[in-house]
Amino acid sequence: MSIVYLDNSEVQVSTIYGIGKNYDAHAKEMREKLGDKSPSEKPAEPMVFSKPASSLIQSGEAIEFPKLYGKSLSTEMHHEVELVALIGKDAIDVSSNDAEKYVAGFGVGLDMTLRDKQQEAKKNGAPWLVSKGFRTGAVVSKFIPASGKSAATFELVLQKNGAMVQHGFTKEMLFSLNEIVSYLSHVFGLHAGDVIFTGTPEGVGAVNVGDTLDAALYDLSLPNDRRAVATLSVTVA
Repeated sequence: MSIVYLDNSEVQVSTIYGIGKNYDAHAKEMREKLGDKSPSEKPAEPMVFSKPASSLIQSGEAIEFPKLYGKSLSTEMHHEVELVALIGKDAIDVSSNDAEKYVAGFGVGLDMTLRDKQQEAKKNGAPWLVSKGFRTGAVVSKFIPASGKSAATFELVLQKNGAMVQHGFTKEMLFSLNEIVSYLSHVFGLHAGDVIFTGTPEGVGAVNVGDTLDAALYDLSLPNDRRAVATLSVTVA
């Protein structure tokens, strides 16, 4: 059973959803890696993928390169820091205006990606599941209650071995959390315990065995000395 913590309460995780290319600068950097210099436009719908609940780990645990019969499946794992939302009750066909009522908590997370496996899958027109859903590929902090907070007021910071590698603001998301929740509620139906990774800002990059990743979520609506509302720390083993 995979769980997350909302304050000090355990919540059983149902489905983990991820949103791809939800920050324009990140979408641009990924296009440039592929040699695509075309201008960006907000897509008509969010890009959605999923991770199995078995991919989930908590702060303090270790990220591992997946192995098949003792041989690593990947040589290029990337970090992606994200605002993560926890759904508190079932949501079916809800409007964007009502979507925030279904969010129970906010946390910071790492959507770890096997970039070489992802690019191979894209090239072959195959699903991304291995590149996104491997064991230890979804890292989350403890969640803070969402009541009274806006998903658009957060700042994301990721440090690798003490140096900042990613930084962004949730107000820059192409699709707001309310739009994401509404969309998922219509297409899939959301359930209590669902977890949503809402997309990553620019600056994604490779990690190696021995690296330490420290992520923080800051609430910009609070005084400076109280802004760090969620943190996580993991190593790559």
